[in-house]
Amino acid sequence: MFSGFKKMGPSGVIGIDFGSDSIKAMAISKGHGTYQIDAVGEAPVTKGLIVDNRLEDVAKLTLVIKQLRKNFPANYRNAAIAVTGADVITKVMTMNADLDELELEAQVELEAESSIPFPLDEIFIDFEIIGPNAVDKAANDILVSAARKERVLSQVQCVDESGLKTTVVDVASHALARATELVFSPEDYDQGIALVDIGASQMMLNIFYQGNIIFTRSKNHGGATCTQMIADRYGFSFTEAEKMKLEGNLPVDCDIDVITPFINQTVNHLRFDLRMFTNAPNTVEVKKLILTGGGQLMPELVQQLKDELEVNVQVADPYLGFEFKNEEDKTLLSQSGAKYMMALGLALRGVI
Repeated sequence: MFSGFKKMGPSGVIGIDFGSDSIKAMAISKGHGTYQIDAVGEAPVTKGLIVDNRLEDVAKLTLVIKQLRKNFPANYRNAAIAVTGADVITKVMTMNADLDELELEAQVELEAESSIPFPLDEIFIDFEIIGPNAVDKAANDILVSAARKERVLSQVQCVDESGLKTTVVDVASHALARATELVFSPEDYDQGIALVDIGASQMMLNIFYQGNIIFTRSKNHGGATCTQMIADRYGFSFTEAEKMKLEGNLPVDCDIDVITPFINQTVNHLRFDLRMFTNAPNTVEVKKLILTGGGQLMPELVQQLKDELEVNVQVADPYLGFEFKNEEDKTLLSQSGAKYMMALGLALRGVI
């Protein structure tokens, strides 16, 4: 996505998703008319190494990626990563369609200087032409993305020092949308689709319409919130509570005292964010909600969303029709594939 990170190697890329709870990765190839999952991997991240999308210890995280890389074929040497959070901004700008590439680049920088609240020397900027403006046919809509260099370069350093080479830097919401398009039906193109990614520490809502993200909201809320609630309620350490949650070995009253309140919080956050969108001046109606991320792997949450929100709720499963190099990966993705959607969207950069 960002200038300087576009040189694509012939062997595709490993999509690497930096999560506060774990780093997930995926490699994909294409052949015989479909995609093949060549490798999938996940490695736990010690609490505090990634905080609010900021890498706190590059050396330790580099070791995590080195360990993770052992799961991948040796011919995969390039990586795609994504940036997200408050230090990433995307805006749609309207510019004269007659501008050549150099003129367009200069105009984007000029507009960015006045509309993006970061000094230009502290950010990477990239842009792409979406298409003709709906009102002014002599102008194009331009998607402009900006990210703080510090955020980008810390991830790049981590990946490159592991022995891989970072060749693609994307925006997280764009990577998620790319993966989620694989589960869209033909009629989804002309209606609003809410993409909800619930990770360990962040819940991100994107509204997708006619191939574009038209609304984005994020909150510091996710699976770690639930874990901390368990720890606080029963006096466990965070690590103990996480282990018990993953093993399904929770106290008998935990469903009522913790899980139900957490699910209610999550549903209320989503209801509020969807109301923010519907109250904004637009004519798009959200008809479907697609869930991704490890935090949505709670059947109770999925059911409550179906019961309380007046939209069709679906858990993302884009792997139908995929081929698999390893049967173990097929089993893994059939059980928890939704939490690998970011890695999938990044890995797709190597094959599309």
